[in-house]
Amino acid sequence: MNKSLHLRRTGFLLVCLACILASSVCTVIKLESAIADAHDPGTVKAFEAKINAVAKEIQKDPSYKRIPLDTKEDQEWFVTQAFLYWDGKSTKEEFIRTGIKRFPGYRESFDYLAVKLEEQ
Repeated sequence: MNKSLHLRRTGFLLVCLACILASSVCTVIKLESAIADAHDPGTVKAFEAKINAVAKEIQKDPSYKRIPLDTKEDQEWFVTQAFLYWDGKSTKEEFIRTGIKRFPGYRESFDYLAVKLEEQ
């Protein structure tokens, strides 16, 4: 697969994740391809698989409090933070602290996501 197609596919999948996590009407946005540009395709593919699995779990859990990822900026921010945590570039505590700094009142949601992102 050529790099351009891979980047478009990566961006589309990450947009789908943000829409699923937001679980509201969502317009398609183009995320920055920084994640795909900075990492090999295998790493990006593994992250996509993990984040899609987490999104499916969220849909099954009625107690999950939806983080209001309603803007393009918030969605991009979330995908970046989730990737950094999943890839070991930030700690669980940093992921949660950064999340509740941006979205006060959503500690349980970030705790839940952190656990799900670290599961095998």
